[in-house]
Amino acid sequence: MKRVAVIGLGNISHRHRKNLRALYPKAQIAASSARGDLSTQLPENAEYVYSSLDELILFKPELVIVASPANLHLDHAKRLLETGIPCLIEKPLCKSYDEAKNFLGLMGSLSTPCAVGYCLRYMPTAQKMKELICHQVLGEIFNVVIHVGQYLPDWRKGIDYRDSVSAQKVLGGGALLELSHELDYANWLFGPLKFHHSVLRSSKELGLDVEDLVDVVLSTENGSIINLHLDFLQHYPQRYCTAIGVNGRIHWDLIANTIDVYVKGQDETHIKFDNWQANDMYLDMLKDFESLCYNKNHSTVDLSQAVEVLKLVDKIKLSSQ
Repeated sequence: MKRVAVIGLGNISHRHRKNLRALYPKAQIAASSARGDLSTQLPENAEYVYSSLDELILFKPELVIVASPANLHLDHAKRLLETGIPCLIEKPLCKSYDEAKNFLGLMGSLSTPCAVGYCLRYMPTAQKMKELICHQVLGEIFNVVIHVGQYLPDWRKGIDYRDSVSAQKVLGGGALLELSHELDYANWLFGPLKFHHSVLRSSKELGLDVEDLVDVVLSTENGSIINLHLDFLQHYPQRYCTAIGVNGRIHWDLIANTIDVYVKGQDETHIKFDNWQANDMYLDMLKDFESLCYNKNHSTVDLSQAVEVLKLVDKIKLSSQ
């Protein structure tokens, strides 16, 4: 790669530029404002900074990471893909199922590589969890509990959480979209999923105009029940998935990056990847996207999978109105 770029100047864009520098030390890296703001200050790990998409396209990047707010993702990606520039779009794909479905219809005929950044799939424990489920270690699965809770004001140091994308409805914020990783991996591990019931709440704790508590009941084609909980409120973060089946239980702790397997007639199995760092999944995602760009074997999350997540999101939102 000789030229690469990132749209957006927020926290996640800083991570992506740093990772692009690590993977392609000789490449020229461009940063671009998501909203067309003029910037005279060159961001870290960038040789160029642009204020418009037109300027970025003239730079002729070989790939672009779209890390703008969710409400701008499709505007940016459409122009780039039509120009023949591969795009890795940060999750979620956009704010609603209808616009995602329309985008998929428009872009489906293009051959330009495109993927969506659901990076949790690149955790080694996620890959192991997929293997265990596919090999039916638990036999028939009765129930799955998926839970994530993190205190929003602690997410981004030095930034007022109320000014963040996560806190603003117009930008695609709220626990449901911001934590849609859980919906994506639930579909990937256990799907396709059927929606049954949801409760979305906005507590007084954070004073947001978006939901900070989400509870959802889903089911699989085989009748397993999935209880999903998302929140912005827990001071001591939790992120786990527990599957219960006829043969026992699997507990996946995403923060510890461990899996505990309890199967009848066998000793408990504890799986841990000691040398893994959280940033590794972002690096692996970028390397996987490069494989897609060069028509090599890959496991990227395509547009149709990202659209399915938003289909679930819309059903959850509509049922709670």
